[in-house]
Amino acid sequence: MDIYFVRHGQTDGNVGTRHQHPDTELNEVGKAQAAAVAPQVAALEPTHIITSTNIRSLETARHIAEYTDLVPATTSTFEELRRPEYLIGERFYAWRSLRYVLAWFFRLRGEIAHDGETYDSLLARIGRAQAELVVLPKDARVVVVSHSVFINFFIEHMNNLRPMRPWRSLYRFYRLLRTRNTSITHVVYEPASKPVWKLKKVL
Repeated sequence: MDIYFVRHGQTDGNVGTRHQHPDTELNEVGKAQAAAVAPQVAALEPTHIITSTNIRSLETARHIAEYTDLVPATTSTFEELRRPEYLIGERFYAWRSLRYVLAWFFRLRGEIAHDGETYDSLLARIGRAQAELVVLPKDARVVVVSHSVFINFFIEHMNNLRPMRPWRSLYRFYRLLRTRNTSITHVVYEPASKPVWKLKKVL
């Protein structure tokens, strides 16, 4: 099975490096990016399109669907990491954001607001995402429109649902900050006695 993760188009929150609300829409650049990547994704001949329920992903998936005969399936499983409400609109590099990231990574529950998603919750959601994908036909070509954090953590944990070690997290956080809007990340799932997920390439 081939899975193609597509990050949504650009938003004003991306430009301003701010934590975003699920209802954040694409900006004009993001709409143009989504329109430009749509024929490229269609050329992959997808059999399924799955999208996060966040608005910016839905908008991106609609552009892709216009080039195929497919109707995107929406699911909350592939949503972006759910931040606490107090972080929405805050810059990534503000002290309050950095404190949150450290508390989140080291699983200091007392520091995470009740409306935020913990690392353990995200790992469980990645497991559910895998379960939703593996029931599809073995020869499926699945496009998943999602978000930088989710895509990167899915890749990091696709064969191991244990939390990362601190040294590894530095690399992964670097990669997620480098993930371009509408980039395509190709992952292959190989069912066997011991199923294996493999990262092929990033377009």
